[in-house]
Amino acid sequence: MHRRPIANPAPHRVGFDYSQLDEDAAGEARAIVGRYHARQKAYIIDTGRNLLAVKARLEHGLFLEWLRSEIGMTPRSAQRAMGAAEALGDKSDTVSYLPPSVLYALSSPSLHALVRQEIVERIETGEDMSPRKVEAVLNEARIRSRQEKTQARSRPEERQRQEAPNHDAEARRGLEHERSPAEQARHLKFKKAKAKELAAILAPLLSADVYNHVYGLLFVAERADLQEALKETWKNTEAGIKHSDHQRAELIKSING
Repeated sequence: MHRRPIANPAPHRVGFDYSQLDEDAAGEARAIVGRYHARQKAYIIDTGRNLLAVKARLEHGLFLEWLRSEIGMTPRSAQRAMGAAEALGDKSDTVSYLPPSVLYALSSPSLHALVRQEIVERIETGEDMSPRKVEAVLNEARIRSRQEKTQARSRPEERQRQEAPNHDAEARRGLEHERSPAEQARHLKFKKAKAKELAAILAPLLSADVYNHVYGLLFVAERADLQEALKETWKNTEAGIKHSDHQRAELIKSING
């Protein structure tokens, strides 16, 4: 009788046994591992920034051709790196401890901007946000998003339009519900401090007329929309163009070096 071969189970990955080393060697080896993973995470966002700078100067087809021949990176990998740079670039130090898979999930275009911002703020306020906890929050946000889409498909269009402005508030409430009272108080204090910091930057730049106009706009503009519009508008300013040129030069330097 012919017998089918028994497939061997996949080997279980276990951590290295540092007890085989003396204390100094074990400490040095662990430190090297930590630095390696930190470089890998920094590489994702730094590379994304540089790719965005070059992409802005090349047509779509030329960029893909350059990417394959000069960098040796797939379009999907490049897109994920650029997405991480766009969504988390100014928070790279804050999220540097997260593994690449979590960085990609946190910067996913399908993730609501408010969910991403709330997670980053919770990290910045000192809340214990381990990679596992960040993944759990992201998973809960995905479930809520699917539920909202299902409900939206079952509602008449007019009711859906009327309830659309409540989407951001619902996203915030879902995240707030997960915090303990102490965490909520710390988070509120952090947000107020950031508001004062932003006001201190903007106030000296505004004339009386412009101040009144901006103050009124802040009542109607959604935060996520404001962030996106500010980012896109700044790119076309003199400072934004110079910044893009500098990123492109740094990428070329890294390739040639």
